[in-house]
Amino acid sequence: NGENWFKANQPPVGQFYHVTVDEAKPYRVYGGLQDNGVWTGYTTRQRTSDANYDSLQYRSIAGGDGMMTQVDTRDNKTVYTGFQFGSYNRLHLDTGGSKSVRPQAMLGEEKLRFNWLTPILLSRHNQDVFYIGSQFFHRSMNQGNTIEKLSKDLTNGAKEGDVPFATISTISESPFRFGMLYVGTDDGNVHLSNDGGYNWTAVNAGLPKGLWVSRVVASRHALNRVYVTLNGYRNDHFAPYVFRSDDNGKTWRSIAANLPLEPVNVVLEDPKNDSILYVGTDGGLYVTKDAGASWQSWQKNMPHAIPVHDIAIQERENEIIIATHGRSLYIASLNEMHGIKEEKKETRRRNFEE
Repeated sequence: NGENWFKANQPPVGQFYHVTVDEAKPYRVYGGLQDNGVWTGYTTRQRTSDANYDSLQYRSIAGGDGMMTQVDTRDNKTVYTGFQFGSYNRLHLDTGGSKSVRPQAMLGEEKLRFNWLTPILLSRHNQDVFYIGSQFFHRSMNQGNTIEKLSKDLTNGAKEGDVPFATISTISESPFRFGMLYVGTDDGNVHLSNDGGYNWTAVNAGLPKGLWVSRVVASRHALNRVYVTLNGYRNDHFAPYVFRSDDNGKTWRSIAANLPLEPVNVVLEDPKNDSILYVGTDGGLYVTKDAGASWQSWQKNMPHAIPVHDIAIQERENEIIIATHGRSLYIASLNEMHGIKEEKKETRRRNFEE
């Protein structure tokens, strides 16, 4: 009857759509959550001015349903983030203020359709270059101050519904070549551009038709390699769709192997070993060490049967961050995965907390 109270903050139940990291020391994690905006914070406790430990120092930087974040790692303070249907802004973590980087249709032009989780990307070749997708591919060369529509409609055409459909759902740029770009759409298309987004070629022949392209990832290990995942639950397809191409999408082969019947949300290459891949499904986290010939669950102490919507890797610290839709974020060292002894990592953690 209210005589005694306890703080019921366990278990953490954040519903993350997306996660990314910056290159600050120590680095920050950024995540967009369903109904709870975008938050950023450290993975280790930081000493405050009064010599006490703060919490993990997470703070909100955007509202709405939190979506993707991209960080300009030249200063680790300039951030592009926002909420549903392409409502993105460029902001500065210290000075505040924001500028919209959402493309607008010109008078007389076709209305823009934005995916619920509209994809954005900063080019790692030049971080003044900002990409965003509607049904068209848009590019800014000046941090979003001006934005051009470069492509034709890359989808199969608008369909009436409760939310916009026939939209770009994922964007990737080759780490090897500026302007070598891939996009995937929520109605099954995958396109390749070799000239920065002006001209596009469909490369989805050989892939299942009409399914939501949940991720397209240009390889960091081989110029002509690209990965695609499709999520079919909206079409009552529950097979795991994971594909690899070694010829820029001309031909594809499935690398789903023994993955269970769970819709796939994300695939990510290991930065050190091109035979290691990570996959997040609606049922958990999986890893392959043989380039997709076989997969195993990599849950360890994570909750089982939990949707994994995104994966990020902080390369300097060799850590992987898993965004779950329901049980918040999980972090692990990749040293064991790479056969590296843990002494150095333990020292780094201990030093931060001393």
